[in-house]
Amino acid sequence: AVDVAADLRTRADVAYAEPDIRLTVHATDRFFSSQWDLRSSPVGIGAAEVWDRTQGEGVVVAVIDSGIVEHPDLAGQVLPGYDFISDARTARDGGGRDADPSDTGDWQALNECAGDPSALPSTWHGTHVAGTIAALAHNGIGVAGVAPKASILPVRAIGRCGGSLSDIADGLTWTSGGKVTGVPANRTPARVV
Repeated sequence: AVDVAADLRTRADVAYAEPDIRLTVHATDRFFSSQWDLRSSPVGIGAAEVWDRTQGEGVVVAVIDSGIVEHPDLAGQVLPGYDFISDARTARDGGGRDADPSDTGDWQALNECAGDPSALPSTWHGTHVAGTIAALAHNGIGVAGVAPKASILPVRAIGRCGGSLSDIADGLTWTSGGKVTGVPANRTPARVV
């Protein structure tokens, strides 16, 4: 195709010629090459192949998890969320439910959690999941999200030693636009949870 286009350009009756090739979007993010799950393969989802049609713009995705920490790959992607952890010990943030979904860490000391005697570091799992969904693409840092133009609605329901099903259920109700007693209405209900 390149040779044919070059030959056509030498003709006096041709103003312009270029090979018709297929273009795809390839992220320039530092660790994109390690994201095997986003590439086309027997186990990947082929995200880059659809980015020229959609990148999740206008879609709100709720992440009900350990909360979120500020990260440059999520700059401008995060909506005001909520902390649904009702137990102050689990929350590790000095109180129960509040409008701050910040992840304070889910680490645990040796023999601190019933049924799990291990000492474990924080996972920052909510931020990891949010990045998998909506990390900015083409910014030269970090990774690329599956839907890099989607918005993240962070809901904190998991903390030290896990989280209660009732807190998770209330978080799910709230993210989808339902009413939860004692919690302000969600102004940005999620399409995906």
